[in-house]
Amino acid sequence: MNLLDLIKYIVWYATQNEMKLTTVRLVKFLYLADLYYARVHGGQTATGFPWGFVHYGPYCSEAMDAIDNAVSDGIIDKKTYQSKFADTDEYHIFLCYDDEVEAPAEYLSAVIVSYLEQVVRKYGEDTPALLDHVYFETEPMLDVRPGDQLDFSLAKPIESLQPIEIKTLPKEKIELARKHIKRLAEKTKKETGDLVSENAEIAKWMDEKYYAALEYLDEEDLEPGLEGVARIER
Repeated sequence: MNLLDLIKYIVWYATQNEMKLTTVRLVKFLYLADLYYARVHGGQTATGFPWGFVHYGPYCSEAMDAIDNAVSDGIIDKKTYQSKFADTDEYHIFLCYDDEVEAPAEYLSAVIVSYLEQVVRKYGEDTPALLDHVYFETEPMLDVRPGDQLDFSLAKPIESLQPIEIKTLPKEKIELARKHIKRLAEKTKKETGDLVSENAEIAKWMDEKYYAALEYLDEEDLEPGLEGVARIER
């Protein structure tokens, strides 16, 4: 499993959707990638990280090391900013500006990628909602205490989609549908012809005086108080 490809794809997808990932968000998305993988692979994770309930929910130093490696190898970019809440605090934003990046399909199925992209779009710029999601809505975080290691065997399997059965219509119903379609087409053709004739008749009256009248109607309203008789000439 190429861990750096996974990190790059998450950061790239967020950047493509104009979202700037902080360290907390990126770590949580790596955790969710492991969770989705575990749901498909019987509790086995993609990264093999020993996730624990430490900082803001799921955390492990291995995830931080992997992110630092991705930055040092030039796979993703890191921008550092001064925190607005304390002079000594800094925070980081991770970006990836590659023109095109493919999901690491050798170990992430289309189902896992779909779930991962959906959660990035939903929580990519909403840290409180993301933390609520991983705290209260992911199986390994249920009924654990700070310091506990997370158990991904609790991940609920993703239900496979059942094929849709398409029933074959009887020959009689098919013939009846064809008759209705033919009748509708003939009616539409007749109504179209009538409309063309009507428009041609109306066009006879659309001379210079007609268009001049339209221009007068488009102008501002006359001032109130005017009196007189209007006469229309043909």
